[in-house]
Amino acid sequence: MFELRRLRMLHEFALRGTLAAVADALSYSPSTISQQLDQLEKDAAVPLFVADGRRLRLTEHGELLAAYAERALDEDERVRGELEALRPGAAPVRVALMQTAALALLPDALALLAAREPDLRLEAAAVPPEEGLFELSARRFDLVVAEQYPGHTRAHRDGLTRRILGRDPIRLAVPRGDRARGLRDLADRPWVLEPEGTAARQWAVQQCRAAGFEP
Repeated sequence: MFELRRLRMLHEFALRGTLAAVADALSYSPSTISQQLDQLEKDAAVPLFVADGRRLRLTEHGELLAAYAERALDEDERVRGELEALRPGAAPVRVALMQTAALALLPDALALLAAREPDLRLEAAAVPPEEGLFELSARRFDLVVAEQYPGHTRAHRDGLTRRILGRDPIRLAVPRGDRARGLRDLADRPWVLEPEGTAARQWAVQQCRAAGFEP
């Protein structure tokens, strides 16, 4: 029998790649994560990790057990859901929203839930979409409100259900009285964009490049 807590740590390592990242995600110290994974390796009686420079990576046995860990966590989640259905409100629903969605959707959603599902407990956090979707796969959240831009698709992760909530216009903000009528008129201007790595930034940069300049 493998302890589910240790399997969760192995699953997190397979997702995040370092002991420090696992420790941060699960709110343990790196030494605790290391000790628990050492014990899991002893329980398995096969090497699960191998040194790769200054880091660790999974062996073939480790990858096999990590795949089993994911299935075990899926089953644990399914059973907990069935138990929750018998006594609603026992466990919270954890939601991650980008900040704009939190401001626009959360107040009305809370009012609706209070009227329709008074026993439901909701925990909401403002999280960037990229981080929220990753943490959804890691089971930190049950639901994520994210965004997608025209021509920019997101990876479809197995086991996740997607629903379109709505569509918003994308507007270009310029000073009052500005005579610019399109992106080409703004090639020599300073730009305010989202941080590197975000879908909004990638989409905006691609639009500028299509207009013939680098913002």
